[in-house]
Amino acid sequence: MNLQETLKYYGITSIWHFTDMSNLASIEKNGLLSLDLLTQQKIDVSCFGGDELSHNLDRKKGLDKFVHLSIIRDHPMQYVKVRDGVIKNPIWLEIETSVLFENESGCCSELANASSAQCYRIEDLAKVVDLKTLLNHPHWSEPVRKSQLIVANKIDYSKIKGVHHG
Repeated sequence: MNLQETLKYYGITSIWHFTDMSNLASIEKNGLLSLDLLTQQKIDVSCFGGDELSHNLDRKKGLDKFVHLSIIRDHPMQYVKVRDGVIKNPIWLEIETSVLFENESGCCSELANASSAQCYRIEDLAKVVDLKTLLNHPHWSEPVRKSQLIVANKIDYSKIKGVHHG
């Protein structure tokens, strides 16, 4: 199956990004930007989802040039950031899947910046991520919940279908 067929087969009509509500005005103005573009454009971010270690790992692997996304509106990193008080007012941005076709995109079966992680072309999504398990509400400890999508550089705000609290 190609990517379009995969998305249709599994009923994936949106992809997701979590952040803090304090970042929404900047996202509305600038779009959802990679760490690299945020740094280049000197955009002040109220609340990062990643910490300095995470940002350094992203830079080391070249992942700072990508926006990190989730296939489902539930990701272990969001839980950790809220639990630890890093994100105080969590929101999920619901994003059109069309962004996967517009920019260089990839997928990973675990956190993309993990030392053991390998990212693959987005066309290989169904081979890389166990979508059947992921989309059937796996237990919070299932490793597939950590899978990620990455989209190069920027996602325009016009591609955000909705903002959901939680």
